[in-house]
Amino acid sequence: MQISKTTIIGLFYIWISFGLITQVLAFEQKIFLPGDYNDENLIEENLELLPEEIVSEELPPNLNDQINYFIYYFSVKKRKTFENWLRRSGRYLPLIRNIFSRYDLPEDLAYLAMIESGFNPFAYSRAGACGIWQFMRGTARKYGLKINYWIDERRDPEKATEAAALYLSDLYGIFGDWRLACAAYNAGEGKITRAILRYRTRDYWKLCRYRYLRRETKNYLPKWLAALVIAKNPEKYGFFVKYDPPLDYETVEVPGGTDLRVVALAAGVDYKTIKTLNAELRRAKTPPYMASYPVKVPFGTAEMVEKYLSQVKFVYHRKRLYHRVRKGETLLRIASYYKVPLKVLKRMNGLEGNLIRVGQTLVIPYPEQVSFYVAELKVSQTGLKATYYKVKKGDTLWKISQKFGVPLQKLKVWNNLSSNRILPGQVLVLWPEA
Repeated sequence: MQISKTTIIGLFYIWISFGLITQVLAFEQKIFLPGDYNDENLIEENLELLPEEIVSEELPPNLNDQINYFIYYFSVKKRKTFENWLRRSGRYLPLIRNIFSRYDLPEDLAYLAMIESGFNPFAYSRAGACGIWQFMRGTARKYGLKINYWIDERRDPEKATEAAALYLSDLYGIFGDWRLACAAYNAGEGKITRAILRYRTRDYWKLCRYRYLRRETKNYLPKWLAALVIAKNPEKYGFFVKYDPPLDYETVEVPGGTDLRVVALAAGVDYKTIKTLNAELRRAKTPPYMASYPVKVPFGTAEMVEKYLSQVKFVYHRKRLYHRVRKGETLLRIASYYKVPLKVLKRMNGLEGNLIRVGQTLVIPYPEQVSFYVAELKVSQTGLKATYYKVKKGDTLWKISQKFGVPLQKLKVWNNLSSNRILPGQVLVLWPEA
């Protein structure tokens, strides 16, 4: 029987494809369930670093491999990422431990937040989980967290940790085993309950032998244990981290609809600090439907906010900019550059579609906003006056600060700038004599 040339080529490509698929599967297996990065003494060496609730019973023989691999993964492959996690842990761990101790939870469970989000209150997952504890909306609301257009309390470290403590306590009450409780935190109590019923075992390690649980859930405990080993002895693994200082804040009642930038100016601190402390405010503004809202400010600044909040003013300069379309530009790219909603840009220029041509002049609606701290005006009673400067092409913040002899950081605070980016035509307020 004669085989055609086309058939031979087809079989060749099938053979190549099969080889590639095999390599990909092998690579995936190597990443998540390694067997070549071995240290038989790892658990024995680090036994005192691991939570007693987990290691008190007989461990599966391959747990050594898994923990050791994730130690390697965190300290080598994802070194920079894990270093950031360690740094941020200094900010949130004291708060989490304090709350967990009130609920009589094992202290080491606090490090689950490291695996969930890397201690990032603004973290979002593709599945819609949010915050340090990566709550889904349904679970969050079940445990008393508010979620609406203005607020998402999953991003509030204190309230979310209270909810996580309640949830973990309930999970332990259901399963009576911290391994299963932690797995249920990752996969959901329904998934773990169905796995127990399907395989007729409550042994977490035995459940991990079957295909029913996702690999993410099977790796959840080994990742957590590896993170614990590193976090409790970071120098051993080459981490010499300068930890963020613990959260230290107080609250002050401000009117509903108050912009956090106003609070930052009244407190005399940068906007990023206030925004991070009040991560639950999705629009960086207190809910307008509330008469007042407790805003978190750095410890020692609440009195300043109460004294000066009403004196912080916004000066608006509304104008139009004109942009000549260059080769390769799109309407979306131009809208993103000027931070203008695409539909607003289209409406301003009478465009129905997204088609633009090279050389076309677009009108850019640019709402310039200058804000300044009126507490400085108390100094102006002695003769100091605010100066307004219109940014020209080629100007930088550094050049402007040098021209007027003012510190660059002060210039950014006066104008509520979070970066050094300025645009031609923008108006800046300065207090050069101050």
